[in-house]
Amino acid sequence: LIVSPYNYAFYLVYISSFWAIFFPFSMWLFNEDKYWNYILDKSILFSFDKSGYQRHKSKFNEDLSKKKLIDKVSLVTGGTSGIGGELSKELSRLGSKVCVTGRNKKKGNYFVKNNLNLSFRALDMANWMELDDFCKNSECYDYIVLNAGSMPEKLVLNDFNIEHQCASQLLGHYFLIYLLGEYRKINKNARIIWVSSGGMYLKKLDVDSLFLKQEYEKVDTYANVKRGQVTLVEEMSKQDRWNNYQVISMHPGWVATSGLKDSLPVFFSVMKNRLRGLAEGADTILWLLLTEENLESGGFYFDRKIVSPYLSSSYNPSREQRRVLLEKIEIYRKEYL
Repeated sequence: LIVSPYNYAFYLVYISSFWAIFFPFSMWLFNEDKYWNYILDKSILFSFDKSGYQRHKSKFNEDLSKKKLIDKVSLVTGGTSGIGGELSKELSRLGSKVCVTGRNKKKGNYFVKNNLNLSFRALDMANWMELDDFCKNSECYDYIVLNAGSMPEKLVLNDFNIEHQCASQLLGHYFLIYLLGEYRKINKNARIIWVSSGGMYLKKLDVDSLFLKQEYEKVDTYANVKRGQVTLVEEMSKQDRWNNYQVISMHPGWVATSGLKDSLPVFFSVMKNRLRGLAEGADTILWLLLTEENLESGGFYFDRKIVSPYLSSSYNPSREQRRVLLEKIEIYRKEYL
């Protein structure tokens, strides 16, 4: 291209257009993996499924299979099957003494009979009257995983007239660790992991319906309770009571559990070939318990990485919502514990 005073303007347009196309394209080629992963993660489908786990796994830099947990004691609620069962077995394999809880005695006794270093205690997290005796007679824990969760088809209330999912997964779990702390059953620097769900991403916190359920829809209720868990963990990390521990929430992605199959049969049927296995679902929980990396107390983790629990700022509960949530939990604690 010969530049002359007559085509200089054309030359400038040509060069500018060329670089406007070539430079972004060259940067994309240079960072292809980064941009491609970003796009796939934003799709949700190719992030929460097993292909997402395999992509993320390539960045993992700790081998947890060689950890030694002799003299460590763990508590896993809902630990007899699914993700909790897989986690309990791996913790026991690494040498930890593990107490698992669940509502089904027959299922729990069968589970511990076939695995070493495990003990079972029948415990319904929605039955708050059982919690005090359990905590008073517990061992001291280094690791606590709050995993128990179910999704009743119809509205179920506990003895205190609170919807079952909220009573067990939010209030019950909080009361459990509160009482363990009161009885000095949580060792210093213990890690407390709340197992939430990616299902809460599309749900804004509705504090009123958490505690006063007038209309029940199981999936919406589940998402609201899981959003409540994440919000509570964020607030706990600011309180002096929990300063000696690391309190963290996470979600495991879409995992092929019997609970998912029973609760969301259509979703399970459509997605069954894309769902993660139990070990993949338990991986980040195990990592959060054992990693030597610095963790952010109050943080929300997915596939060994801290992530935002909010699609946008509009999903972030307001100060007032957070205040009301803590206030209501404290009212129930004082009244029923």
